[in-house]
Parts: sequence; structure tokens; C-alpha cells
Amino acid sequence: MSAVIEEDNQYTGAQAALPVVVVGTGPVGIHFVEALLQRSPATPVVVFGDEPWEPYNRVKLAGVMTGEETVTGIQNRLKLKTNHHVVQHHNCEIVAIDRENKQVIDRHGHSQAYSQLVLATGSSPNIPNIDGIHQAGIFTFRNLDDVQQLIARRVHSRRTLVLGGGLLGLEAARGMQSHDTEVFIIEYANHLMAQQLDDEAASLLQQNIGSRGIQIILGDAVKRITGNGEIDGVELNSGRTLSCDTLIVATGVHPNLELAREAGMAVDHGICVNDQMQTSDTDILAIGECAEHRNKLYGLVAPGLRQADIAARCLSGDVSHYTGSQMATRLKVVGVSVFSAGRTDENNANSQLHTLIWRSHSNNQYRKLLLLRNRLVGVIAYGDWDEVNRIQTDIQQPCYIWPWQRRRFISSGNLWSEQKAARVHEWPANAVVCQCTGVTRGTLTQAIAGGHSCMDALIKQTGASSVCGNCKPLLADLLGGTVTEPEKNHRTLVCTSCIALLAALTLLFMPSIPFADSVQTGMQWDILWRDSLVKQITGFSLLGLSIGASLISLRKRARPVRFGSFSGWRCAHALCGVLIVVVLVAHTGLRLGHYLNFYLMLSFIGLLLAGGIASGAIGLQHALPQMMVKKTREMSLWAHILLLWPLPALFGFHVFKTYWF
Repeated sequence: MSAVIEEDNQYTGAQAALPVVVVGTGPVGIHFVEALLQRSPATPVVVFGDEPWEPYNRVKLAGVMTGEETVTGIQNRLKLKTNHHVVQHHNCEIVAIDRENKQVIDRHGHSQAYSQLVLATGSSPNIPNIDGIHQAGIFTFRNLDDVQQLIARRVHSRRTLVLGGGLLGLEAARGMQSHDTEVFIIEYANHLMAQQLDDEAASLLQQNIGSRGIQIILGDAVKRITGNGEIDGVELNSGRTLSCDTLIVATGVHPNLELAREAGMAVDHGICVNDQMQTSDTDILAIGECAEHRNKLYGLVAPGLRQADIAARCLSGDVSHYTGSQMATRLKVVGVSVFSAGRTDENNANSQLHTLIWRSHSNNQYRKLLLLRNRLVGVIAYGDWDEVNRIQTDIQQPCYIWPWQRRRFISSGNLWSEQKAARVHEWPANAVVCQCTGVTRGTLTQAIAGGHSCMDALIKQTGASSVCGNCKPLLADLLGGTVTEPEKNHRTLVCTSCIALLAALTLLFMPSIPFADSVQTGMQWDILWRDSLVKQITGFSLLGLSIGASLISLRKRARPVRFGSFSGWRCAHALCGVLIVVVLVAHTGLRLGHYLNFYLMLSFIGLLLAGGIASGAIGLQHALPQMMVKKTREMSLWAHILLLWPLPALFGFHVFKTYWF
């Protein structure tokens, strides 16, 4: 990937419509353009980037630093069709916005008119006000230029100090270790990654980093940088001095607001936007790290990509609203998985959070759940955890954590049993698989069905796993999963399910059928309940149908009767259930009875409900989330077993009572 100034299909003012102009070629700006063109392919777009590089994935810069990625491997070029109307300008910084004439001016003095302007200007490194900060040998770690300078610097650096113990600082420290460079991390807080981890998780991380030969200084800060034009050391607040030849500043970032501020737009900590990502000028939108939505800034890629989608929908004529994003961090830090999401303020004096903790000292793993009224609102994890994606999806609800789940977590570190751990293709269609891009399981399944059935094609089509790559194993699992086909005779099962459920509700809530007012009534329907012979016929028919319905268990377990398909037996079982409903109404007239008769009727009604739910779940399993189908079938099976146990005894007492009295 070389430094370029690129123009594709140069846009001219002679075209009928003014273009949408995008300032910023980071992941959020590129994602916006692709999302807009997906909805409105004919929209003219002009893109400006101030870096002399083709668009690249900033999230993977640490990988380039450590040698795990190549510069070519992190490129993030626009995916364009041959008949696109997109012009790209790289190494072309926008220096002013002329809102009155609706145009932007680049650093060469050229102007470009716009219909709508989208600012995806990102953020810049915070440079602390320290005496001597502007000497040679001091670097930041934010863009590809920084990485190239650091890679060149580490060849002859003997001691490097990293100011900041956040993610970028840790990755910069690891990347500078080549060529026997001595590396120190200086962090003002009392533990590393203070915004994401608690003390215990940070302690495990510190041990891991220390085992790699990186020295860590906590609770201290640089007071002064020494040197005569080039750094030769630092003096800390504690009075300690350290010699060094290189200092990397990784003390956070601040949004790039200069364009918006100088154009007279509303700014605070970021560029103020509404739920449609519009700024105080409705023709100008802001997305990503530069945007402040509802007094909140998001310094992560995933919320920016979501904002880009909302902005694209709004500009293409759809009604869409951005209501905020769940703060979640899921990364590999010096080779170890670290996950943090939701609230982590359990130490707050006013906090009502309840915590559950699991540790594995042998594997150096640590997991903490934070609950508010038994609902999951926060999580911290250090080390690999197969349930992370499901946890991150559930925390957005937030979901209820049952007592048996709490016990399982404390003992095993997992909320769900292995038997209930669904594969990705069993997730609900709206479950998010790629947390960076917000791609759901349903979107991925549709892409696979559309022919994108290999990893590269699926990533290119959906954008999933194109940012950090952590969800690639989930995509692999999905590609190996099976799409459930409709069950044979599924329409019959759905119909019998509806009949059984309706019958059970009728038996419970409908009034009984009255006896005839007079023997002179033309139709003597009550003969069904007054005539002893008819009662015996319907009663023994009910007994026979119940025995017939139970024969399906023999088809499962008795080898000599395994003739015919199981789906056929199941369909016959469901039809027996429907006939039982008809005969039961004829035998009882919707009367629940008293004493043992009442319990016998409740058993029948419970069996109808359980069977109807199971039949519906099986009949609709091709259209429902597989985990829901699995849970429903398990619950209905146990309900069947519990309700069937007392049925023979109740039947026997009922027959005995009838003939005795």
C-alpha cells in the first residue's frame, strides 16, 4: 500500500446533482460510503482524506507494529462497482467549510460543492502539557505514519518509555521490544487499562506483561522531559528519574473539531449531533469519534460504524434514529483476550450492583458479572471465553440471570451448560455476530444463502470480521453450520398445535355446555352426559385414544415396532391428540368436575398445552431460532413426563368410582 493521490471518475459540476461529500477515510467514513451506495447506488460521492495513504484499518495498526499484520493486509479500500459515481482524494486535507455556499475548501485552495456534507474526521492524540514535550525522539501512536517512524526507531533504541497504560500504550510497548530494547510503561492510574478493567483483571494483565520483560510503573506521571533538543530522560512526579532515548505518548485522544468550530457549528466535547447524526447545520452530518451524541462521545469503532449506517439511511430517504451504543471493549492485549462491557462502577458509593466472580488460577482466567436487580448490566473478563458473544448480545437487553445460572457461573465460569451452548447458526436472526460492524446472524445467513459461502467472500459481502477479526471463528462456525429445513408434515403439526392450544384454553375458560331445558327439545344433545351407555362409549374411546397416543414412545425405544417413519408416527400422535379433544368435550360437556375428576381434567389440559406448544415448535423450527426450539421441546417433554405419570392412576380411580357407585 503506497502513498497516493487518487481520483476515480473525476466528478464535475456539470452533473445534475451535487455530490455527498465525505471528509475522512477512516473505517467509519469508508463504511458510510459503502452503506450509502448500497442503498442509493447512483448517488455521486466525493471523499477527502488527509493522509497520503489508501484507506486502511486503524484498529490493526498494532498488528503492523508487532509484525502480525502487513501494511497491505490492513488496507480498507472502498468496494466499488464499475459504474460508480465516486471520486476519491487522498493526501488532500479539507481546511474550511463554506456553509453559506455549501462547499468545502482543500489545502490547495480548491473548492468542492456538496448537497450534504458528512464529517468523519476522527480524533487526534492528546499531547500532555509537559516541559520538554516537543523535543526529538518523542512520538505518538495513532496513524500509519507513526507506525512507520516507530518501526524505524526501534532498530537503534536502547530504552523506550511509553506514557500511558491503555490499549495503545500496551501494544506500542510490545511492538518496541524487538532488538533487545528495554521498555517501560508509565501509567498515572493505579492499574493498567483503568477504563476497562478492575483491579484483579488488571493485576493478571500486569503479570502477563511483566513476564514479557516489560517494566511497569503505576501511580506516577512524567513531570519533566530532559534533553537538549533530543530526549535523554524523564523526571517523574515521585522524584524518580529514568534515562531513555525514545518516548511514546499514548495518553488518549481528543475529537477533531476544528473544521466544525471554525464553520460556526455547535460543538462541545465533540461535534453535537441529533438522532439522525445531523449537526446544528442540517445539511452537515458528523459520525464516529468526532461526533457527540446526547452529551456522549464514543471512542470505539463499533458505535461509529452504527452511526455511519444511520447516517446512510437518513440520506437515502429512510427514517432512522441513533439512540446510543452499549460501550464494549473486546480485544487482544499482548496476546490475551480482554473483554469489558456495560457498567463497571460497582465501587461507586451509590451503586446497587451485585457482583458474581469466577477465577481459574491455573489458567489465569478471571470473569466478573455485574447484576442490577438480577439483570446483567456489566461484565469484565480476562482470558478466552466462548460465551463472550452471547454475553455481549444479552447485555444489551439486559437479560435476567436465573439462580441456577448464577450457581453455574460461580462453579464453572459459564452461564449456560455445554448442551445448551448454541452454535452460531442457532442464534436468533437479530443476534449480533460481529460486534465491530454490527452484522447480525440473519444478515450472514442471507449472504451465505446468496452464494457467499467461503470466508473471504462472506467478509467482503457483509463487512463482518473486517475490523478486529475476533469474530472470524464465529463466521467459520456459521459456514460449517446447517440451515434447518422445514420438518416433514410441518403444516399438519402447526394445525394440530393450534387446535390443541385452542381446545386447552376452551376447556379452562369456557362455560360448560348446559343440559337441555326440556325433554321435548328437538335435539337432545345432553344424552351424551345422561345416558350411561354413551358415557361408557366416549369414556373408553378416550382411554383407547390416550393409549394410542402414548405408543409413540414405543416407536422411539422398542426395536420391534420401529416400522414407518418417525415423522409419520409423530403426525399420528398429534392427530390422536385432536381426536382426544373431540371425545373429551363429548364426554364432559366442558365440565371440569370435582375432586379426582378435576385433577384428571387438569392433567388432560396440561398435556394438551404441552403437546400443542411442542408441536408448534417442531412445525415452525425452520423459521424460529434453534435455541428457542430446543428449549421449548425440552420443556414440553418434561411437562409431558410429569403430567403422564399420574394419568393411569387417575384414570383407574375414575373408572373404579364410576362402576362402584
